[in-house]
This record gives sequence, C-alpha cells and structure tokens, in this order.
Amino acid sequence: MTAAPWRPPEDAPPVSWRRVEASLRAPQRGPRAHQLSPRTPQDSRRAAVGVILWGDALGARKLVLVQRGFGAPRHAGELAFPGGMAEPRDRDLPATARREVAEETGVAEGLWELGCFPDGVAKDRIRFTPVFFRWEAPRPAFHLDRELEQILMLPLAPLMDAPWTVERLERYGIPLEVPRLELPQAPLWGATAFVLKAWLDVLAACPEP
Repeated sequence: MTAAPWRPPEDAPPVSWRRVEASLRAPQRGPRAHQLSPRTPQDSRRAAVGVILWGDALGARKLVLVQRGFGAPRHAGELAFPGGMAEPRDRDLPATARREVAEETGVAEGLWELGCFPDGVAKDRIRFTPVFFRWEAPRPAFHLDRELEQILMLPLAPLMDAPWTVERLERYGIPLEVPRLELPQAPLWGATAFVLKAWLDVLAACPEP
C-alpha cells in the first residue's frame, strides 16, 4: 500500500551554509570517499547533476528538483536533479553540471559551487557526480526546457524528517534498499532519492556550527 503523499511546508528555518559545507567534507574521511552506490557502472561515460540549494545569507532554505515531462523519451514524469552526460567541451564534471542546469532550468548566473558528494549510479548504469551549488537569487526564476514538466522547490530542513520509506529492489543481481518519498507530484525514488537521502543523513549528523 502506497503511503499518503507528504505535503511539505511552504517555508522552514534555514540550514547554515557552514553546516552544508561540513556535510560535503564528511564523506571524504570515509573508506568510499568517491563512490556512494555499490553498483558497478557498465558505461565508461560520465555524467553530472546539479544539486541547487536556494537560500540567503542565513543559509540554505530550499532544494531544487525538476520533473521530467510525461512525454519525455526517458524517465518520463520522474523527479530528478537537473543533469546529464558530460560532453567533450566541458572542462570538468562541475562544468557539466552547470551546463545542464542552465539548459534545463535557465539558471546560468549566481551559482556558487560548494563541492561534490560521492558518485551514484543511475538505472542505465552510468556513474554520475552530484555537484552542489549555493544560489541566492532574491526572486528565483526558471526557464524550463521543453522536456520538463515543472520545477519543484522543497524546503530543505523538513526533508531530513520527512516520512521516507525504503523500497527493496534487485538490479543486475545486486539487492538494493532505495529510499522513497511520496510527494503530491510524483514519488521521489531511484538514484535521485538514493543520493539525496544519503546526503540528508550526513547533513542531519552534522551539528550546527
């Protein structure tokens, strides 16, 4: 039985930028500093996603997600971070994330790179790097790519205590426990939820400076 959708509050207290930065440094002290998923990528290509945290001088207030269009050729209707495959013209994976964010959401200015979280592996077994950005636009505005349905801005702090559940799956013979959060627009699950929940757990464990 599917849980009732979680309806997040419109706003919430900010999470300090120092705490966010600490959460991105913490995994570097572990045994798997650059790999989050136990799955082995089968494609040598690389990808990157932009994890945009919108806020102000006091801290991060909201997380930006996109919903793929229901007629999109891949991942139709799914919630995700904006992102995609690296291209030869990209200097590095953060540059890939910036380009994809600009192409999909129209946000090309005012992004302050905070760091990267360990890599995830998508359903098509491509390794992707989550690149975190601080964004303090006074009035956030977007220009959606034609393959997107909408953009969501979820309050960050409540996401740490949201009613996440665990979906047990098997992919290519590997058992996985994937977090899932029911939202009114669509379930947040898969590789996006796997990375997001892992980061939220680290963030929750980082004390406020």
